Amino acid sequence: MNVRMMSRRGWLLAAALIATASLGMHSRIAAAAETWDAYVTFTLATAPNVQGVQRILDGIKQQSNGAVSIRLHLGGSLPINTQNITQAVSDNVVQMGDDAFFQGNVPIVGLLRLPMLLRNLDDFNKAAAVMEPYTTAAYAKKGIVYLGQYAYPLQGPFSRKKLTSLADLKGQKLRPTSPEQGEFLKRFGGIPVSAGAAEVTSGLDRGVFDGVVTASAVGGKAWKEQLKYALRIPLNFGNSPIIVNKAAFDKLAPDVQAKLRKLVQDETQKITTVLQQEDIDATKDFSATGAMVVTEATAQEVAEARRVMIPYWDEWAKARGPEAVEALAKVRAALGR
Repeated sequence: MNVRMMSRRGWLLAAALIATASLGMHSRIAAAAETWDAYVTFTLATAPNVQGVQRILDGIKQQSNGAVSIRLHLGGSLPINTQNITQAVSDNVVQMGDDAFFQGNVPIVGLLRLPMLLRNLDDFNKAAAVMEPYTTAAYAKKGIVYLGQYAYPLQGPFSRKKLTSLADLKGQKLRPTSPEQGEFLKRFGGIPVSAGAAEVTSGLDRGVFDGVVTASAVGGKAWKEQLKYALRIPLNFGNSPIIVNKAAFDKLAPDVQAKLRKLVQDETQKITTVLQQEDIDATKDFSATGAMVVTEATAQEVAEARRVMIPYWDEWAKARGPEAVEALAKVRAALGR
């Protein structure tokens, strides 16, 4: 039985809950208005990325004069695993998604997450521009319109155990956020342990794993009481596409479609900027308060990490087919590497 069939019961339950929750809203808007539901991965309404998505929803309602109204659902508030947001939007169970866990559904978009490929935000923007047609096409095959994306800050390893060099990764059990991060850990002697975000706190408490791969502004802040060391090495950015169901999008007037695209482009840039600054501030706070021992990887360590991971980039692309190989070549050309 495939994933789509296995999740059908969940889709139906989610649709029923959404329909019930939206009933009052439907009675207050004009018959011609479109009422959508948006699902995000984060569970906190105060998170900068969630606030940015909310601004998009508020903005389109205002700018369309109520022609489209979108209700926000936080991660975990619907019986839809956040790893299945791509499929939920494709099936029109929700019309809009913040699709951070897309890799099982549109693998090529994960090229932007290859370890040690992108060194700074300028690199990310160049690579994202190259990847846009590939990203758009991958989602289009699933009946989805890709509108834009924001970037989480560069991620790196955090641990309860001493971690002040790449050598300290050896033998440590860390929870990565992607298979690509897991490959990085393995190549430096670490042991990747899979776990959902909701399992991290208990996993750290019980010693299921020693640490995580994350950013200061994300998991670093969330689990700072349990993590004592952070190795600052530019492993990879996390990209989160904003997507909508194509059939629902096509029902919107062309001017409303254009306004929604513009809102997403503007707000995703703001979200990226806010998250990057929050990461800088959180890292400084960890050091200043003594909450963690924060170590910047040496130039030699960064160079060694890149040397080790470069062959993996090609392995990754070849495993995903000619299109991924072509996309990687274009990205590397744009970056000059």
